[in-house]
Amino acid sequence: MRGRQDVRVPPEVAGACVDGTTFRSVMGAFPSGVTVVTTLGTGGAPLGVTCSATCSVSLDPPLLLVCLNRNSRVLSALVDRGQFIVNFLRDSRENTSSLFASSTADRFASAVWEPSRRGGLPLLVADSIAHAQCEVVGVIDAGDHTIVIGAAVDGNVHDDALGPLLYWRRRYGRWPAEDDTRTIALTLAAEG
Repeated sequence: MRGRQDVRVPPEVAGACVDGTTFRSVMGAFPSGVTVVTTLGTGGAPLGVTCSATCSVSLDPPLLLVCLNRNSRVLSALVDRGQFIVNFLRDSRENTSSLFASSTADRFASAVWEPSRRGGLPLLVADSIAHAQCEVVGVIDAGDHTIVIGAAVDGNVHDDALGPLLYWRRRYGRWPAEDDTRTIALTLAAEG
């Protein structure tokens, strides 16, 4: 991994930025999937945190990114270990998302998990529709968060019949059932 990078906002741009409340509202208007990022900490203790800022970066090579709070214990452990798993939560797993977003010290005491094939990292199979295990290839500090870029070295879709857990305007939601999706598409086509 190359050295850690830092994004700096020039003073003339920083002075023109919208306030935090406005920015939170703007970003909340964009729905996202919900993930739990996991790794192992000191002594092999499992660590994890809820993350809605996850996206693919590249197909060749397969890269994704997660954005984590700079003060996160998980971030520090993840960078030190150089490995992490992104668990893509399935619908109806709001409790799992809330648990890993909480200040609960031992989040894994209430979670069902199993060790991954590569390195024994915490894998939340029962709560996820898929996972990607990554090796850290880039770390970029940006404001109060850090962007971690990972190369996917393993992954699996656990059940493609399940839908993802979604987050929009500070509320959880679900992807419409297949029949609902067809109805929506037909309605839009008829109106278009």
